[in-house]
Amino acid sequence: MNARERFQAVLNFERPDRQPVIEWASWWKLTLDRWRAEGLDPALEGVELQRYFGLDLMVQEWVSPRAPHCPPPPAHGAPIVADEEEYEALKSSGALYDLGTATRWPNFTRYAEDGASGAAVFWFTLEGFFWVPRTLLGIEPHLYAFYDRPELMKRINQDQVEFSFRVLERLFARFRPAFMTFAEDMSYNHGPMISEALFDEFMLPCYRQLVPFIQAHGVKVFVDSDGDVTPCIPWFRRAGIDGVLPLERQAGVDVAAVRERFRDFLLLGAFDKMVMHRGEAALRGEFERLLPVVRTGGLLVGCDHQTPPGVSLADYRLYLELSHEYAVRR
Repeated sequence: MNARERFQAVLNFERPDRQPVIEWASWWKLTLDRWRAEGLDPALEGVELQRYFGLDLMVQEWVSPRAPHCPPPPAHGAPIVADEEEYEALKSSGALYDLGTATRWPNFTRYAEDGASGAAVFWFTLEGFFWVPRTLLGIEPHLYAFYDRPELMKRINQDQVEFSFRVLERLFARFRPAFMTFAEDMSYNHGPMISEALFDEFMLPCYRQLVPFIQAHGVKVFVDSDGDVTPCIPWFRRAGIDGVLPLERQAGVDVAAVRERFRDFLLLGAFDKMVMHRGEAALRGEFERLLPVVRTGGLLVGCDHQTPPGVSLADYRLYLELSHEYAVRR
C-alpha cells in the first residue's frame, strides 16, 4: 500500500498492510533547535523532515480567515476587535476573508506529485467556531461575548461559514484531501471551556452547514482540540463530525474508554508525548497501551501533540524504530 491507501484504510476501519507511522503536527522550534545541535541537518524541515525520518508523508494546508495584513493582537490573547463596529471596519479593510490569499495552496502545489501518486496524504485545516471569534475578540473577552455579544459571535461564525464554503469550492476543484480538521482548542485539562448549551447555540449550526458538504467530497472531518475532549465527543457526533485529535493523555483522555463508548469514531494521536524521553521500556509500555485500540480500527497513532524539546534526537529515533515495529503488530 502507498501512504494514502494505508491512511484511507484506517479511516474506513479496514486493515492496512501496516499502520501509518506519522507526525500530524509540526515539531516545536525548540525541539528542532536541540536536534540540530545534536547533528540534524538544519536544511531539513516540514515534509522533507518527515521524508528523512521515514514517516508516511502528510501535507497540510492551514486556511486562515485573516489576511497577511490583518493586524496582530497587541499581546498574546488580547483582542484584535472590541465590538461590532471594529469588526465591520476590519472586514471592510480586506484584512478578513480574503479568498485570494487563502487559496494559494503552496504546500499542496509543491507536493502535487506526491499527492497524485499516493506517496503523501493531503489534509487541511479550517479555523472553527470557537477558534475564530476567540482570535478576533481575545481570550477573556471571547468567553464573556457568549453572553454579552451573542449577535456579534453569531455574525462572526456565519461569516466564517460562508468564507469556508468559498474556500472549499476552490480546494475540491483541484485536490483530493483524505481528511480535514476544524481547529478549535475548546478544552483544557479539566474538560470543555463552554457548556453543551453554548455549543448547541453558537457552534452546532455552523458545523451542520459545512460538514455534509465536506463529507460529500469523500473527506473525513475531525475536530482538533487540546485538553480533555471526552465530554465533547457526543456533541461532535451530533454535528456529524467523524473524529477527534490529538487525545492528550496528560489531560486524562483514556483512548480505550473512548473507543469502548464510541465504536465508530475516528481517533488520531493518543501517544503520550511525556514518555518519549523515558527510554525503551516506557515507550513500549505506551505502544502496548494503545495496541488493543489500534486493533479495533479507526485509530491513527501519533504523538498526542508536538514532540517536546526534552526529547533528544536519539530518543526520537528510538520512538520511530518502535513505531515501525508496532505498526506491523496484529
